Amino acid sequence: MKIIQQQITEDNRQFIMSTTKRPVGKSSTSIASKIRKKLDSSDVHSDSKTIKITPKRNEEQSIKLSNDPNTSKVKQIKETTSATKAFDYTFYNRPCEDLAKALLGKKLVRLSDKGERLCGTIVETEAYLGHPDKGAHSYKGKTNKNEAMFMDPGTAYVYHIHSYCCMNISSKGDGAAVLLRALEPVENIPSMIKLRQKRTPGKPFKSHELCNGPSKLCLSLDVTKDQINKDDMTKSTKIWIEDGDEIKPDRIVHCKRVNINYAEEWIDKPLRYYIQGNKCVSKLDKEAEKQCNMYIM
Repeated sequence: MKIIQQQITEDNRQFIMSTTKRPVGKSSTSIASKIRKKLDSSDVHSDSKTIKITPKRNEEQSIKLSNDPNTSKVKQIKETTSATKAFDYTFYNRPCEDLAKALLGKKLVRLSDKGERLCGTIVETEAYLGHPDKGAHSYKGKTNKNEAMFMDPGTAYVYHIHSYCCMNISSKGDGAAVLLRALEPVENIPSMIKLRQKRTPGKPFKSHELCNGPSKLCLSLDVTKDQINKDDMTKSTKIWIEDGDEIKPDRIVHCKRVNINYAEEWIDKPLRYYIQGNKCVSKLDKEAEKQCNMYIM
């Protein structure tokens, strides 16, 4: 009888060995003997991590057994989802104002250490244009704090403000970056609520209240300077941008940015953008909404 070569696990071996101990006829005994002999001659190495089998054709195969299934799962998720869905460099390599508008409707994904996707649709952004822009952190040039703003387009720039964090993404142009102001929560909202409640224990949150501000979205997605600042979002396994909805120009409101009273003549520049009618926007500008069609490109 021809014995078919295939991967043999420890369970298979034990089953075969137990079977051959039963009283059988001469023919069956002969077959069992051959199987035992084949098993003994196989190159089988077993430990808690790996079983290697050398088949007849010398094609070494390996079955990796992880002692921590959760770790193995997280690694697989990180290596597949971020690599296949994340936008590449070409998406970010555009003028800051264009990137700020292009990000609307796209999904920001934060993958936790446990492999959980915390995800929200970007609904509000602000553009900071670098040196000429007196509202930008990079207005006076490059420093250790704002270095990420001068790195390749698609680099995360996270900074502290009053013990909270805010997240930006660098664009084309020295010192230019887009501030993410608000998200509409999409995936694993209960986990976002738990993260927000670390700062305000017991407080109930509605979904539209979780990420309707730059610091709020960082809390909800566990975005910190230590973990995310200077990450290349085109390659990161911790945070990236995925495709989402295409937002038509006539749904994008152009208005002045928030809390930059120090920016002199740049205070009133219409460099904040949000999706009209979305309840997760941090602050509405009714006057700008009436005139939003003036800025259709």
